[in-house]
Amino acid sequence: MKRAHVIGNPQAGRGSMDKHWDEVLGRLRDGGLEVTGDVTQGAGHAVELASAARRAGADLVVAAGGDGTVHEVVNGLLADGADAGVPVLGVVPLGSGCDYAKTFELPTDVGAAVERLLSDLPAVAVDVGEVRCRRGDAETIRYFANIAEVGIGPEVVARASRMPRVLGPAMYFAAFWISLPRYERRSANIRMDDATYEGPLMDLVVAIGQVFGGGMRVAPRADPADGRFDVQVHFGSKLDYVGMTAKVYRGTHLPHPRIREERSSVVEVTCTPRGLIEADGEIIGHTPATFRSMPGCLRLKV
Repeated sequence: MKRAHVIGNPQAGRGSMDKHWDEVLGRLRDGGLEVTGDVTQGAGHAVELASAARRAGADLVVAAGGDGTVHEVVNGLLADGADAGVPVLGVVPLGSGCDYAKTFELPTDVGAAVERLLSDLPAVAVDVGEVRCRRGDAETIRYFANIAEVGIGPEVVARASRMPRVLGPAMYFAAFWISLPRYERRSANIRMDDATYEGPLMDLVVAIGQVFGGGMRVAPRADPADGRFDVQVHFGSKLDYVGMTAKVYRGTHLPHPRIREERSSVVEVTCTPRGLIEADGEIIGHTPATFRSMPGCLRLKV
């Protein structure tokens, strides 16, 4: 790799990017790369910047921020198709959660994260998920790198997005307890490769990575390079959900009698009433939706 473009989110991690921006660029330049960089100006800007970096011929595009930054950068890198021209993705975890980085045990120390980017270790091929869903009256297509949900999860994400960022990962925990009493279980129809489900839905988890929600190991056996989603259909009561909350942080909630586990490359879901959809911690639309695995379409520097 010779040319690197860094995309930084000044809102991530309570402003931590401002403290490390010059360090990230300087260390990459000292490592022999030709480096350019941009700071995002608002929601969706990282998508545009990553797409432009790909068209400009960058070999490495670095997301310096949290899971939302990674989500937008991935969408920008794949905006023109998942072919051989997609640059390598690098991550410098600077956000409040940085759950995507946890699956790959990427360093949280900025210096160590940059040294990993400069190492001779090859980038690894990882999966990405495509979501086709509704946003208002129109169909939308988004990509996700980590985990997507339908059900109470998106309600928690929506609530957390309105909470003070100073709470860090704890905002997801607080948002869960605020959202749970008001949540109405959906009636869902879910179709997968070799299975179907019809019945009540508390939450649907479609996982590539293992961790979400500020450190919850919701899919501890997920392999981000096996070409299939780890799918969980949570159909228990609110009381069941409360009972396993602590276990989710440890990844010991599975197996569970009220969680159906499947592995599938395609997941189609409809809900009554319709359900919100979150992907990588971002609200992207609502059901009906189709999730498709895109095996090995992205290279990640780990």
